[in-house]
Amino acid sequence: MLKNYTTNQSGNMAMIFAISLMMLFAGIGAAVDFSAMVKQRSGYQNMADAAVLAAARSGETKRKKLQKIATKFVAANNFNGDKIKVKAKLSKQGRLQVTLEGSYDTVFMGIFGKAHADVSVLAEAPLAASEPVNIALVLDSTFSMSGAKMTSLKVSANSLVTTLAAADSDALKMSVIPFSQYVNIGLDNRASIWLDVPDDYVDRSQKCQNYRPVIGRDNSKCRTVNYPARPAKPPGTCYNDGVPYSCGGRSARPAGSYQSCPRIYGPVEERCRWRTKEYTWRGCVGSRAEPWNTRAKYASKKIPGLMNISCGTQIRPLTNRLSDVKSTIAALKANGETYMPAGLLWGWRSLSRKQPLKQANSGFNKNTRNVLILMTDGANTKSKKGELHNGGDAASANTLTQTLCQRIKADNIEVYTIAYAFGDITAKNILRNCASDANKFFDARNSAELQKAFDAIGNNLLNLRLTQ
Repeated sequence: MLKNYTTNQSGNMAMIFAISLMMLFAGIGAAVDFSAMVKQRSGYQNMADAAVLAAARSGETKRKKLQKIATKFVAANNFNGDKIKVKAKLSKQGRLQVTLEGSYDTVFMGIFGKAHADVSVLAEAPLAASEPVNIALVLDSTFSMSGAKMTSLKVSANSLVTTLAAADSDALKMSVIPFSQYVNIGLDNRASIWLDVPDDYVDRSQKCQNYRPVIGRDNSKCRTVNYPARPAKPPGTCYNDGVPYSCGGRSARPAGSYQSCPRIYGPVEERCRWRTKEYTWRGCVGSRAEPWNTRAKYASKKIPGLMNISCGTQIRPLTNRLSDVKSTIAALKANGETYMPAGLLWGWRSLSRKQPLKQANSGFNKNTRNVLILMTDGANTKSKKGELHNGGDAASANTLTQTLCQRIKADNIEVYTIAYAFGDITAKNILRNCASDANKFFDARNSAELQKAFDAIGNNLLNLRLTQ
């Protein structure tokens, strides 16, 4: 009987089962509480992200005022009525950091002595004046951009400026570089030390030659000349900046004849004619000799001004007057053919602190973020030929485009590129590789996608962005 008692395990099994059941409930409870706590933390993070942006957008720079704004925002969006402590501080880099601290009241773990769990999140964003940005808009304004394309570009680029204007900061500057075959730097730069352009002038010359005037025809020696019928010739295809159009062709002509009578010439006379040609500079510039055509700085190598060349809308150097930027965008007109190196080079120059353009030379030099946005609707159709851009070597222009892209990025400039409604794979690959990374290249197939591309860039560039 004693033996049976000592070997009976039914009580032990009940104890083991009870302990196991408690452990099982504890595990389930912990999982439920953990899931709820993660959800609460996610909600706090969303509030912190929004609060730090609201405070940073306010334009305030004092920590106490920023703290007040963030606290007020959290209170207005704390729909669950949680007890949340808001802390705001400024980092050495001038960034605003907002921390939310609260607690989660456990449902199951309180049974095991864990009634509360701390929940803390951090969000960070730069203040407007802490991260100045210079942005160059390098915009294709070639003939192929005529009509609806140009209208879409103006709307999309204007939307970008509006988005960036939300930063409301003097530390934000923008330039507009319209380009086609050439770039128009403006007549006000004529006297600049870095420019080589003569005064407008008139070339008047006299040319004399001897000739025998026709005084009649010898009707006694006329003859009949027959000519055959000529079939019609359909028009061919010509291109302007890669855009095809009908050209040439002729109508049919039936067979026929005409009378040909020899001319009768008088004595030799001298005839003199005055020829007058005007040379005018309209603000257009060409390229320096290699290797200076791949360098932004003046460095005592003058840039050639080109006479009697048309080159579209004048550039707008860096300015914090965004209304002026919008005015330049609104004034864009389609002109000429595509030579991307011209736009890239002057976009780069607009971001440089040295001549020829020095508007980037400001009090924010040390920590300024420089950005270049290149938008084009087609491949290079022209190339460098001496100082001019009237060559037809697209491969040479492509190589130069790639070289400039690499040099610009090496100068610590972020590059965004947009291919707008064209199918040339080579040109798209050049733009894709020109961008600083894959996320900064946009293949916009229509006006709606062009708008989305500029919107995406604007949201990315907005000074007041989250950094944590």
